[in-house]
Amino acid sequence: MTLEQLKSFCAIVEHGGFRAAANNLYKSQSAVSIALGKLELELNLSLFQRKQYRPALTNEGKALYKKAVVILKHSDEFSLLAQHFSMGAEPELRIAMSGITPIEPILDVLKCTSDHTPSTQLSLQMENLNGTIERLKDGDADIAISESNKREDGLEYQHLTCIELITIVSSQSSFAKHASTLNERDMEGSTQVLVRDTSTHTHRLTAGVVEGTNHWIVNDFMMKKRVIVANSGWGRLPKHMVQEDIKKGILTPISNKQFPSISVDIQAIRHKHKPIGPVASALWQRLQAIDWT
Repeated sequence: MTLEQLKSFCAIVEHGGFRAAANNLYKSQSAVSIALGKLELELNLSLFQRKQYRPALTNEGKALYKKAVVILKHSDEFSLLAQHFSMGAEPELRIAMSGITPIEPILDVLKCTSDHTPSTQLSLQMENLNGTIERLKDGDADIAISESNKREDGLEYQHLTCIELITIVSSQSSFAKHASTLNERDMEGSTQVLVRDTSTHTHRLTAGVVEGTNHWIVNDFMMKKRVIVANSGWGRLPKHMVQEDIKKGILTPISNKQFPSISVDIQAIRHKHKPIGPVASALWQRLQAIDWT
């Protein structure tokens, strides 16, 4: 029995036939048939009922298919682990980070990583909304640090921290005096500042848009904050970015039922089945150990 025989067996089941299995495995149909024949001969069992138009599993085939899937999964994990051990320090490690992430704890971890492996060049890309996870999926980043509302197959997630998004205005704004009672209708005709989604081919997100407002679109959250401080608009920003300005009386939060704060999970994300080098592995562990308090 060989892994190639088991792959042919599973491919026939999963793709509904010998031709489809051959196409998926980039083999000839005869090669798939021969592999299955040898497997059945060795097992002394018929894995498929061949009287039907499409191959259907026998009872024995159904039980053995489940085992074959497990064996192939373990084989893949073995190969990935071996690849990981055989890799030297990566020449470059690319991190895509959402603009709402508290950056100081991440920078401490990156500095520690760089001090331990100075031969690895670190590349830090700041992205917004769907742009962060898109960089990871496109192969432009090895690790993404991003808000994530849903989990996708093939990706591994590690919770890092929670942040709070709040709506703020300049304390010089006429809205500041009524911050506890403002509603969306009061904001009609005002300028809402929005951050551009940096994704290029994923559905772009535009979060928290209030109808009836004018919009300024900016490239990042720090520019958004500067526009709001200058009393040229209002918008939602991470609390950690503005709490000092709130204490100093420069900015005023709008906090009521119409404009509640929003809690957002920040996750470290990487490909589940893609071999990673030792530097990326060490960084992943250091991210896990951050004290966010």
